Amino acid sequence: MKLADHNRVFRPLGAFGLTLAILATIPLLSASEALAAQDDPSLIEVPQMDAERGKDLFAERGCVVCHTVNNVGGDIGPSLDASNIEQSRNPFEFFARMWRGADAMLHLQRADLGYQVDFSGQDLADIYAFVQNSEAQESFTEANLPDHIKEIIDNGPSIPKN
Repeated sequence: MKLADHNRVFRPLGAFGLTLAILATIPLLSASEALAAQDDPSLIEVPQMDAERGKDLFAERGCVVCHTVNNVGGDIGPSLDASNIEQSRNPFEFFARMWRGADAMLHLQRADLGYQVDFSGQDLADIYAFVQNSEAQESFTEANLPDHIKEIIDNGPSIPKN
């Protein structure tokens, strides 16, 4: 095949073709190796958690409108103080609890913020680190709140309609 013919055949594939070529160089796991990898919890990727970044996100994203930390915030949702006995230390339980409250949280976000808050996995990891860290929470005050969040708290958040 001449180079001109080669370009006609492979050029339409573009980035997709390049991706396939790169993937072809990656060794594949056998079925037994893949099953073994599934059972190895050390292969789970866990992001680095940053409680200080979580503190900022907790305020900026509006979690504080419904949840208190260090006596700052609303009381519609449960307190997220690290000392709260009801607060789960298991991140999967923590996020399962969030999931159960998702309908009400989404309603409140749209009503009070005007949009649905979007979190990345890293954002959630950092917020989880914050709600588990009493030292980071001790420095959380109303001074951490953006003006638009202070206004929502001062006016009282919307109550979700069931």
